[in-house]
Amino acid sequence: MDWDILRMKFKLFSLYTLMLCASVASNAATIGDVSTTAVANKFLDALQHQRYRDAAAMFAPGEGAGDIATTEYTLRRIDDSLGGFSSMHPIVALPDGKSIKLEVAAHQNRTMKVPKFVQLRYVSTAGDGEPVFYELNLTVDGMPAQILSFGLHFPATDTQSLKRANQLVTTINR
Repeated sequence: MDWDILRMKFKLFSLYTLMLCASVASNAATIGDVSTTAVANKFLDALQHQRYRDAAAMFAPGEGAGDIATTEYTLRRIDDSLGGFSSMHPIVALPDGKSIKLEVAAHQNRTMKVPKFVQLRYVSTAGDGEPVFYELNLTVDGMPAQILSFGLHFPATDTQSLKRANQLVTTINR
């Protein structure tokens, strides 16, 4: 066994662990609001345990009675198409490079003023073994925290990853 390779792997593992700890600390420091952290954790827990209705109910209220059902359906389609909610964990920032974005947004009246929000970022491994990145935007304007949007980012840095990203978005949107 080559000890240099083993040492390099250990250093990379240590760096990854440090980045994960910094991400959690950064998210907590950025949020500063226990309510926002609690909502984000509750949302992640609902997704990880396939309670899509509970997750959909955390979005900011919309204009019609069907908003929760539509959001629930979309979250279910994402999990059915991708898998990977169970492996979601926080990261500091989205990776550099091109990506295809799919957003699940609160169905708010577009004439309303956009509230202040905080963004948390996550990554998971999809069923095909490739990464998927997520952005969770939550309100922080003094009211109880609510989810404004949940965005998925599929890396699209080359022809193959672009094809994968487009196929996944098409499958989810069916």
